[in-house]
Amino acid sequence: MSLRHKDRILKIIVMKKIVFPVLAALLLSGCDIHETYETYEIVKEGTDMFVDYVTAKGNEWLNSGTEGQPGFYVYQEFTFPEVTTEVLEKGAVLVYLVDADGRDNILPYVFPVDNGHELIMQNIRYDVEAGKVTMAIEWQDFRKYNQGDYEFKVCILKPGGKKK
Repeated sequence: MSLRHKDRILKIIVMKKIVFPVLAALLLSGCDIHETYETYEIVKEGTDMFVDYVTAKGNEWLNSGTEGQPGFYVYQEFTFPEVTTEVLEKGAVLVYLVDADGRDNILPYVFPVDNGHELIMQNIRYDVEAGKVTMAIEWQDFRKYNQGDYEFKVCILKPGGKKK
């Protein structure tokens, strides 16, 4: 190894020893660590939860849109008077697909299905409005496929009414 090459290596090592500590000092001095946190006061205690199971029958799915066109899906509506304006504004509605093994799978639930030619993605989701919950199924290719019965678990969370 030539003397010139050794000098270059030595300069690089010295530069690294100087640059890294300086760079680290600059980065750390530019950080601002916040030690204050916002807190939220709970003005009402408790949450009321309503749970019900509904079955979407395989022969009762209605079409929305034009089959084969983007936006096409099938749906079934279920009446839930427990879904009030208060629930929509301050509570929550959660829907689960109950699988054959009895497990709850939170919606939306996306999984591959075989359409006879290839695997495509199927999306099971839900929409909520006052008084009803709509279950919907859509496919990646915007086609309709035969459906069996699906069981859904609907959880409606209503904000508690007891003041502290």
